[in-house]
This record gives sequence, C-alpha cells and structure tokens, in this order.
Amino acid sequence: MEDERKTNKQVMLGELGKYCIDISKLVFGGVVLAGIMKLDVNRALLFGLGTVVVLLTVSAGLICILLANSNKEK
Repeated sequence: MEDERKTNKQVMLGELGKYCIDISKLVFGGVVLAGIMKLDVNRALLFGLGTVVVLLTVSAGLICILLANSNKEK
C-alpha cells in the first residue's frame, strides 16, 4: 500500500513538472506574439515580466521532475 502511494506521488510530481514546463512554453509564445504585434504595450514590462514568469515556471517544473525521479531511487 505504501509503495503504491509513493508511486502515485511520483507520477503526480512528474505530471505537475510537465504541466509547468508546458505553461512556460505557452507564456513564452504569448510574449513573442505580443512583442511582434503592433499593440500599445510597454515592451520592457512585457519582456521583463514574461521572462520572470517563464523562468519561474520552468524552474518549478524541473524541480518537480527531479523530485519525482529522486523518489524513484529510494
């Protein structure tokens, strides 16, 4: 029973990691598209905030994936 619980936790952490990385790709694409379009937006704020969000979500995703893989080895 406990092995099954650990396995479920590992799977959930792995999926959460993949989800965070997918979100970061979507944010990156949105920033690029918003930068290309001729909209009246503050480009420095757009690229700065977009970069921060992308880096945070990628790091969270990688941390979740690493945690899921480190629990497998135990």
